[in-house]
Amino acid sequence: MASGISAAALFFAGRPLSAASDFWNKKPASEWTPDQVLQLATRSPWATRARVLPKAGRDKGSTRTFGPDVAGGRGGGRGTGPESVVAVEEVRVVWESAPPLVDALKTAFPSNFANHYVVGVEDLPSPGRGKKLALEGIAANLAKGRDSVDAGAAGVLRGGTVAIFGFSKELLPLTAQDKEVIFSLVTDGYSIRARFDLKEMRYRGMLAV
Repeated sequence: MASGISAAALFFAGRPLSAASDFWNKKPASEWTPDQVLQLATRSPWATRARVLPKAGRDKGSTRTFGPDVAGGRGGGRGTGPESVVAVEEVRVVWESAPPLVDALKTAFPSNFANHYVVGVEDLPSPGRGKKLALEGIAANLAKGRDSVDAGAAGVLRGGTVAIFGFSKELLPLTAQDKEVIFSLVTDGYSIRARFDLKEMRYRGMLAV
């Protein structure tokens, strides 16, 4: 997703979702304004915020300093040692494979993501001072009720703080009758959990995932 969208997301992060009309169902994608595209990618049924929950025994402080995250959280914090987790309070989780997002952003995914739901997480904190985020240390899962599927090897890092994950549509079929899907991500230092309301994820009369 373009870096300009991440930078401008601060404007939309504080706006209530009710302020966003479902313009994606009222006019073709070619007529969406830049602000509407930004809204779709930052504050819509396909884009939500999720809290970063440090694991027990891990402090959220760090001597590293970052700019504001997409939710306007603090950029840095108190240093407590090499195992500290950067103080990012929230990240943005986006269902990138949803047809309205693809129509708006013209996103191209790796070939091994074919027939997969693709979920991205932006502004992922580093696992600790002096350490880089690595896919090998991340477990991502998509769950519907008691059914779930792991991303496995279907993951890609973008720019060091953004990760996208693919989940097999065959192993976790979603229908318009389903209520919600839970995305979860776990690392050695923290976990993230985001809920998507499938009843709201409708585009041109169909479930859009």
